[in-house]
Amino acid sequence: RRGLLLGAGGLAVATTPGLILPGGASASPASSRVTLAALNQKRSVESGGTAGISGSSASSSQKSRYVAWSGSERNTVVGDGALSLSPMGVGTWSWGNQFVWGYDESNDPVLEKVFDRAVDAGVNLFDTADSYGTGNGLDGRSEVLLGEFLKRYPENSERFSSSSSSGDKQEASKLQSEVNIASKFAPYPWRVTPQSITNAAKESAARLGVDQIQLGQLHWSTGNYQPLQERALWCGIADAYDQGIIKAVGLSNYGPKQLKRVAAYMKRRDVPIATLQVQYHLLSRFPETNGTRETCDELGIRLIAYSPLGLGLLTGKYSTENPPPGLRGFAYKDVLPALPELLGTMKEIGDVRRDPKTGVPKTPAQIALNWCLCKDTTPIPGAKTLKQLDENLGALGWRLSEAEVAALDDAAVKAGKSTSQN
Repeated sequence: RRGLLLGAGGLAVATTPGLILPGGASASPASSRVTLAALNQKRSVESGGTAGISGSSASSSQKSRYVAWSGSERNTVVGDGALSLSPMGVGTWSWGNQFVWGYDESNDPVLEKVFDRAVDAGVNLFDTADSYGTGNGLDGRSEVLLGEFLKRYPENSERFSSSSSSGDKQEASKLQSEVNIASKFAPYPWRVTPQSITNAAKESAARLGVDQIQLGQLHWSTGNYQPLQERALWCGIADAYDQGIIKAVGLSNYGPKQLKRVAAYMKRRDVPIATLQVQYHLLSRFPETNGTRETCDELGIRLIAYSPLGLGLLTGKYSTENPPPGLRGFAYKDVLPALPELLGTMKEIGDVRRDPKTGVPKTPAQIALNWCLCKDTTPIPGAKTLKQLDENLGALGWRLSEAEVAALDDAAVKAGKSTSQN
């Protein structure tokens, strides 16, 4: 994302109560959505493979992670108990970014509805950055919007706004208090001192309208091109943690070698690293093959999968004849020809994995997100509309079988193309 957004390094092209799932892939009225608890009463715990799908681990010599369906969605506790993250979050790169995502302020009311419905459904992780929404008076726009939406919740909530029940008011207040906003601080060339990162965290907190940011993250490592700045970044975010500006420390776009170095530094400072964000999806499996996955496991760091839909490539909407609009179409024009076979496998699995209530096939986007869940990551797909959010939520409450995950892995290898790493 730093490449697409900033041009750095060139064009880089515990059980969750009340988590609500939509009825199917398309948007549905609030009355038709059901809680996971109710859903679990209607279906048995899945085990074994699925008819018609086979897979082999022979496509990769690397150890492939697989986590089966446990019978319920569970939050993940990170940062030595500092935070409890929902199984899936929402990425808000598009909430303020005009260059890549064509953001328009007229869509803000829709974005607030997306936020409200996500919180209503039990989603408690919203990822942003101080660089999401730059230029044209939109600096930090994503943070500003999230702060406003969180403060107003649940005024316009479909689930709570019309209720006068004291129990509902307590539940809404609880959901609001449990929201974790995670922001990232960009290592701009002028941020060369620890204080500059601490100040960046304070500025983000001000835009968010909070006293403390739940998860503060370094947006990317400068170790390969400005190693002296890198140490200042580490020191600055550790200082922000010590000063209580951020509740937990996270990283983004770090490889295994640099991750081990920063982990050693943070250990000396007695600062736990809670999370690492990396681009992780069927067209970007580098974390499995370059040692990042294993390093996170060794260090007890939760892996957050950003761009889990491959910037839209894995939704099934795009092809060589119908490329993504704007920069994405240019950046990934060489990947598009390799998509049909992979998408074909995803659709085949989706046709088998139908929604238990509606009978509607699971969409490629839902298959892609569930693949990330099976890989033991926390995916943070973006959503600009209620329909997109409901489709994303449809990836919860079930898991692919190990054979299906292996089939998808094989199809991804056969595609022979991957999106570039930022």
